[in-house]
Amino acid sequence: MRRCDADSAAWTRGLAHRAKLDGNDRLDRFAHTLEKVCVDTVEAGYMTKDLALLVGPDQTWLTTEGYLDKVDENLKKALA
Repeated sequence: MRRCDADSAAWTRGLAHRAKLDGNDRLDRFAHTLEKVCVDTVEAGYMTKDLALLVGPDQTWLTTEGYLDKVDENLKKALA
């Protein structure tokens, strides 16, 4: 798993575990949706420079803020 994916997975899995402890199905769905959106965003070619360098010299990259904006855009679509 890429570092960015691993970072987001740590947060989303933490949310999913909290949801399990609380019996909160809505939070569980949100956590799994957010994790999928993060992975799908990177797989679609939107990533930060650290990941882009691993892909290759021609891979375009976003700033951290740009990446988070793209995740936000994709998450809103997924939750609509």
